[in-house]
Amino acid sequence: MKIKINRIALKLSLFASLFVLAIIAVMTWILLQQGEQLMISEMKIRSIAYARSAGEAIYPQLDTFTLHFNTHEMLKEKGVEYAVILNARSKILSHTDPQKIGAVDQGPIARRASESRTPLVQQYSNRGISYFDISAPVFSGNQRTGTVHIGSTQASVASSLKDAKRKVLVIAASAIFLDMLGTIFIVGWMLRPLPVLAKAARAVGEGRLDVEIKFAMKDEIGQLTDAFNQMVISLREKEMIRSTFGRYMSKEVVDGFLNGKVSLELGGGELKEMTVLMSDIRGFTEFSEKLPPQEVVNLLNRYFTEMVQAIAANGGTVDKFIGDAILAVFGWPLAREEHEKLAVAAALDMKARLAVLNAELVKEGRKPIEIGIAIHSGKAVAGNIGSQEKVQYTVIGDAVNVASRMESANKDYGTDLIVSQPVYLAAGEHYEFRDIGEKPIRGRTEPVHIYQVLGPKPKRAAKPGGRPKPA
Repeated sequence: MKIKINRIALKLSLFASLFVLAIIAVMTWILLQQGEQLMISEMKIRSIAYARSAGEAIYPQLDTFTLHFNTHEMLKEKGVEYAVILNARSKILSHTDPQKIGAVDQGPIARRASESRTPLVQQYSNRGISYFDISAPVFSGNQRTGTVHIGSTQASVASSLKDAKRKVLVIAASAIFLDMLGTIFIVGWMLRPLPVLAKAARAVGEGRLDVEIKFAMKDEIGQLTDAFNQMVISLREKEMIRSTFGRYMSKEVVDGFLNGKVSLELGGGELKEMTVLMSDIRGFTEFSEKLPPQEVVNLLNRYFTEMVQAIAANGGTVDKFIGDAILAVFGWPLAREEHEKLAVAAALDMKARLAVLNAELVKEGRKPIEIGIAIHSGKAVAGNIGSQEKVQYTVIGDAVNVASRMESANKDYGTDLIVSQPVYLAAGEHYEFRDIGEKPIRGRTEPVHIYQVLGPKPKRAAKPGGRPKPA
């Protein structure tokens, strides 16, 4: 079974272990220094005792046996490498090296020791070996009768502290191990919601909004999980609003409401350049009178499904259904380049889908549906229309009115898809048109130049260059 270790806990444990290791290293160095000083202090005490016994053996009568006995006894002491007794004239009376007895020590170590009236610690090197020399004056009454020396190498002192070092290392290793183990366990336990949180965040990123993290924690991690759960609830609510209201208005407008880009207040509309598509079923009143209401609704739903899909597939937005009529806009609420071309493409797609639907209706023994479509490009106002009790976000203005009047004129010219001159100028290089000419439009004083859309231009006939000139 593979054991999973929280990586954050592992990193924190390593950092804590390094911190503990640094503290232990400093403490070890201090303890060893203090241990070294303690050993030297003990050797000072030994040198004083050695000097007292040497004074008793020198005066009033020299007792060489006692001197040599005491000298060799000093070698048994921990860390002592040599012991020496000198008289007042620096003559060696006793030495752990018998060959040096009788010689006069005139070195700087002996000279400084003979001048000191208190114990003295000196450090020197001989043949690459570092020594500590601890000396003490020998008194017989008030008269100084000599000096004693006890020598120890630095290696001997370190060796004497070996056991202490070993214990410190064992304690340090145990402390670091326990620190790492404890940190991994405690931090891992505290951060146990994080992997669950990461998995849940990935699920939300994939569109799943049914996730919930259940951890009863009162610390910052608990606050993080609570905030995540609240975020998911908020996203779920927004998605519900988007999916619900998106069936009653365009999803782009719903997104604008949720993102705060579209105001919910009355008034304050924006004047936008857009292309308006208006379509209507011909003879719908007569058509609907011959069918039961339920069949009329079902048929309209089938028709609207195909038409809305055609509009959406070409970047358009259905603004509203007006009975059997469809008002769609291009270039709003999302700005799009060549929105006139997209509107013409959507209209041709609507006709193609309607042909398929009509084939199905004929097979069912029903009468096929005939529609008229008109497209006009211009300025319109997009905003909230209504009252405080009932509000609709829609488009109004001259562009909408012209498109509506043009659609009604289809039956006058025996056409099913016509566009105004601004649409023709913008999309003329992509589609073939028939010029109908300037025609009066009901409710408008100035005539509108109208073109019938015949279909896409063949690729071989497409001419590079600018837009077509108005006829």
